[in-house]
Amino acid sequence: MCRDVSMMSWEGTQMQGAKNIVEKLVSLPFQRVAHKVTTIDAQPSLPNVNAVVIAVTGQLLVDEETKPQQYTQLFQLVEENGFFIYNDIFRLNYA
Repeated sequence: MCRDVSMMSWEGTQMQGAKNIVEKLVSLPFQRVAHKVTTIDAQPSLPNVNAVVIAVTGQLLVDEETKPQQYTQLFQLVEENGFFIYNDIFRLNYA
């Protein structure tokens, strides 16, 4: 899913490489997350390369919380011996 060239921004913190991305995700301080996707938009993103950029908005319910948190996630998939995540940007939307 991710490779050494993959980059992720999680709430403004950037990391690169599959190992660092996985370490960040498993270190998050919750056990269970339920996603409710509200919108998905996608477009081709790179000339001469099979790639797509995808924007997702939705809600997250974390652990035992009852009030969902709004989020936005933007990611780019690139095909090179199968698709992989090249860029991933995640933000909670605070109102």
